[in-house]
Amino acid sequence: MVENSLSHKVRNTPIIRNVSDGLSVMLEDRSTTAYFVILLFILFLGLFGPHLAPYQYDEPMYGDNGDLLRNASPTVEHPLGTTSAGYDVLSRVLFGARPTVLTGLIGGTLIIGIGLTIGITAGYMGGAVDNALMRFTDGVYSVPLLPFAIVLVGFFGVGFIESVVVIGLLLWRGNARVIRSQVLQIKERPFVRAAKASGASGPRIVFKHILPNIATMAVLFFSLGVGYAIIIQASLAFLGISSPFVPSWGVMIRNVYNATLIDSAWWWSLPPMFLIALTVLSTFMFGRGYERVVGHGDDEAFVEGAG
Repeated sequence: MVENSLSHKVRNTPIIRNVSDGLSVMLEDRSTTAYFVILLFILFLGLFGPHLAPYQYDEPMYGDNGDLLRNASPTVEHPLGTTSAGYDVLSRVLFGARPTVLTGLIGGTLIIGIGLTIGITAGYMGGAVDNALMRFTDGVYSVPLLPFAIVLVGFFGVGFIESVVVIGLLLWRGNARVIRSQVLQIKERPFVRAAKASGASGPRIVFKHILPNIATMAVLFFSLGVGYAIIIQASLAFLGISSPFVPSWGVMIRNVYNATLIDSAWWWSLPPMFLIALTVLSTFMFGRGYERVVGHGDDEAFVEGAG
């Protein structure tokens, strides 16, 4: 009974309610639903891909005569052929889904987390705090993404997690600006003024009144952040600024490029390229579906919170 009451409370919090209402509106559109299904499929591959792989990603394949199967074209045993080192491409694609999904989730969380913190703090506090945080954001805007990422990754060490963290530390800047502008509008609303007049603390106002009204926008920026994180990490992997021992799709593209087989071994090069493009496109289009929810009008978009 207590658990049911608790779950009911969680489902009816303003933030959860706004996000779920936005999802229900978005999923009425067939194209948005299709992108959502694709993302669920990619997430499924990230969770279970290594268990579905027919071989280990670094297991050499041999033919009936005992020779290593180098650059073998697709067969029944190897539907996507093999690499120049004799690895099964399908297995590497399935193993590569997990680091790609982790890149999106970790990078997207960092991007929206930092953007929300700075945007809400600047917009709600105003004054000197707002000015300082926005000047800091302007400074981050002046930093070129890939060159600075290469320097930072080189400083912290070439690794998978390091490259994802660097992406999150650089791509929050646009989110913070937009979120700040929304908070500046929301804090002038009558229900926020009434909460201040009643003696509500700043954190309570933020969590009860401001966050619920930017929940859909946060989901939009999170989905865009996931897509950007994946494509930037793939770029870093292609440039060699990422761990070569993590079998991500970006590393697969770098390997086939280094082997100078990107055009001839299509079974090796096309699958990771296609999956990266499909994943990024789906996250972008799914995020854009939230614009329709956010754009329903200010009066419809604002809620008074709970309690």
